[in-house]
Amino acid sequence: MQVSDIMTPKVITINETQSLLEVRELMANNNLRRVPVVNDIGVLKGIITDGDVSRSAPSDASTLSKYEANYLMGKLKVKDIMKKTVITVKANDAIETIAYLLYKNKIGAIPVIDENSKVCGIVSDTDVFKVLVDILGYAQNSTKITIDATDKVGVLAELADIFKKRGVNIISIVTREMGGTTREILIRADLTNSMDIIEEIRDAGFNITDISTLKV
Repeated sequence: MQVSDIMTPKVITINETQSLLEVRELMANNNLRRVPVVNDIGVLKGIITDGDVSRSAPSDASTLSKYEANYLMGKLKVKDIMKKTVITVKANDAIETIAYLLYKNKIGAIPVIDENSKVCGIVSDTDVFKVLVDILGYAQNSTKITIDATDKVGVLAELADIFKKRGVNIISIVTREMGGTTREILIRADLTNSMDIIEEIRDAGFNITDISTLKV
């Protein structure tokens, strides 16, 4: 799965020459926390967040009148307060790339640019969370079986074969290294009429550490 599969292609941007007052109104009217900043031909030049706006705007405790505050905010340009170094991705990057960048840099969204550095989309942490939910099959009735297994060739094939013989479809399967030669395997499947498959897995020598059923 690529960034293009989950990004929002219609992106609200603001020109670098517009004012702090304009970007504040843009954010308020569209419920935005961050806005990519572009030049006159749409090339990405920076990004501005609600935090940047708050730090640059006159404080509510200021003695300035509303008119004076708005005048000052109208004089201050976006390019003066935006972050000029922007983390970006391309539409054909893998979604794990953007998930890693969001996590590593502790940011909520990343602009997507084309080969000319023009903004063609944006991906938020919410978009990535939705993909995770879909991949794990968490949006449908299912039972999750957690298994501690020896990390060796053929383990997944052996487990899949048990489900295949019973005609039970696996919704998702995820593995995680637990250290040493142990691997945790999480299998999610619809076991509405097949709960006894759990005993078959145990009989095959697997250690089941948790069973939980989700109904949506």
